[in-house]
Amino acid sequence: MSSTSILRSLQLVEQDHIHMKDTNHVEKVLHNLVADGSQKLRVISDFDQTLSRYAYNGVRCPMSHDVIAESSLLPEATREKVRKIVDYYYPKEISLTIPMHEKVQLMVDYWTQIHDIFLANNLNKDGISATVRSSNVHLRDSCDTFMSTLNKHDIPLLVFSAGLGDIIHEIFTKHNLVFPNCHVVSNFMQFDSDGKLVGFHDPLIHIFNKNKSVMRDDSYFTDQPERTNIILVGDSLGDLQMADGVPNVQNVLRIGYLNAHLERLEKFTESFDIVLVEDESMDIVNSILNKIFDSPT
Repeated sequence: MSSTSILRSLQLVEQDHIHMKDTNHVEKVLHNLVADGSQKLRVISDFDQTLSRYAYNGVRCPMSHDVIAESSLLPEATREKVRKIVDYYYPKEISLTIPMHEKVQLMVDYWTQIHDIFLANNLNKDGISATVRSSNVHLRDSCDTFMSTLNKHDIPLLVFSAGLGDIIHEIFTKHNLVFPNCHVVSNFMQFDSDGKLVGFHDPLIHIFNKNKSVMRDDSYFTDQPERTNIILVGDSLGDLQMADGVPNVQNVLRIGYLNAHLERLEKFTESFDIVLVEDESMDIVNSILNKIFDSPT
């Protein structure tokens, strides 16, 4: 049997946009995932620019915070203020040279400033929901297949996001993708009895603290302890820690979407097992899942 037989059967070694530093390691992890079958599997995924698209028809798609920040819910002067904050902090978020301890504080400042702007602008739940329904957020091609297939096979799906959980729920509802196996951990809004936005639930989740420490309910990690195999999907180096806290992990397959700033490719291939460059679909992830579900175990 070839040392890359599963990779080759999935056509993962013949596509130019797929990068792997160590094909032997990936083959070994895939072999274990397939051999163990669906009974031992759980899936952890980021949302923004992972389940959702980075761009559609050449136009950058909004992330969950952007749905509000770029909408008419905010006056133009405020939207411009938000853009300046993003322009200042985003390059620091993706920087390969800023030390992590500095990045963490920068991200706290970044998210706090955005949330404070939202709180100062008399936002209400109905207006936010209507804005999501008319927004230009697009899910990746075959994301519906990804989520519905996981639900069909009773695979726990944790969507771990530094975005806005309320927006994510609205997007899933819009696309009829609300399933009992899916649990969202994110920044959730607080509304008063009149539906006015009055705060955000603690703790603040940003790109570099997405792990068990910020989960108010860690039952996803502790329930079904037999599920010790993980497929992790993200688009940031900060997403690599999303599985931290799952007990007795045996196998983790880390899949990274590199959507832009391709100078990060080397760092991504050092960190993720499989890197998908400018791929706006879930097809590769789905092919791996199908391989596991088709196994005779």
